[in-house]
Amino acid sequence: MWPKTELIDLLKIAHPIIQAPMAGASTPELVAAVSNAGGLGSYGGAATAPAELRQIIRQIRDLTDQPFAVNLFAPAVEAYELAPEQHFPMSELLTIWHNELDAGSVPEPIPILGPFLEQFNILLEEKIPIFSFHFGPPPIEAIREIHAIGSIVLVTATTTGEAKALVEAGVDVIIAQGFEAGGHRGTFAVPYEHGLIGTATLVPQIADAVSVPVVAAGGIMDARGIVAAFALGASGVQMGTAFLACPENNIPEVYRQAVLNCKDEDTVITEVFSGRPARAIRNRFIREMENHKDKILPFPAQMSIGRVLRQASAQQSSPDFVSMWAGQGATLAQALPAEELIQKMIQEFLAVTASLQVK
Repeated sequence: MWPKTELIDLLKIAHPIIQAPMAGASTPELVAAVSNAGGLGSYGGAATAPAELRQIIRQIRDLTDQPFAVNLFAPAVEAYELAPEQHFPMSELLTIWHNELDAGSVPEPIPILGPFLEQFNILLEEKIPIFSFHFGPPPIEAIREIHAIGSIVLVTATTTGEAKALVEAGVDVIIAQGFEAGGHRGTFAVPYEHGLIGTATLVPQIADAVSVPVVAAGGIMDARGIVAAFALGASGVQMGTAFLACPENNIPEVYRQAVLNCKDEDTVITEVFSGRPARAIRNRFIREMENHKDKILPFPAQMSIGRVLRQASAQQSSPDFVSMWAGQGATLAQALPAEELIQKMIQEFLAVTASLQVK
């Protein structure tokens, strides 16, 4: 039924639908549900400690015997060294909101990602079938090690130049991340502003430039988007925001409701939550940080120093300070179990393609 089968043949899946890893939102239950439905479930493991990561992989395997992916961030994004005086201005600002929410003192920034090498070795030892990476490729030697165990490598690109560089490094599948996508921009080779290219423009350019399967990501929420992705030259799609209203994920209820009530103009690319550009639903924190951008810490220190505030806001059922990553298609989100959502998209894909047949 699929116009192109190179991706599903390579990944050994039934349907060319990849659930985006979504670190912090994905769960073993979500991953397994998507994989059991014939798509590719993905777990976002960048902020998961190595020992816990092993447990999660085994949980996923207890729930499904189908292929799945685990995503890590490129190792270069982990490290930061800040003297106390460097984070004092942001800490002082956050104290105002901490006091308002009775959230206690502002925490020190601590490492919250990685360590990459330990995480990566867990994935190798567990022989996961598919590795995916964001913010650039892993080291060349790591790609060789992945291929040595017979596994596949997926990496995000936001420009044609990035896609070509990834293929040269040995990457098997390119995730072409359009401007519309929720969460962090995967740009790694150019300033992020240079990678703000729409999905409909980016996918055909990358598809023409590389010989490996290309996956369209960004703004794809239903069968119409999947049909369009194939027409643009993609061999499949990656969808994140579409799965945010599913009960199997791990987001706070206030975040889920914000997604379901989102309008097309409600998201914005911002650095205020993490120190890196990412698309999120506008809220009070984004608005009030507009005049304090000079205080934003580098990634991931900014994400670390705000962790207590985000948690307190979610616990109080307030969207004000929660980082609610979402793409521009959030208004199309459907509150369905993941397996039911995929089945619905497949049926609608058949109906849409049938409606486009020349009479």
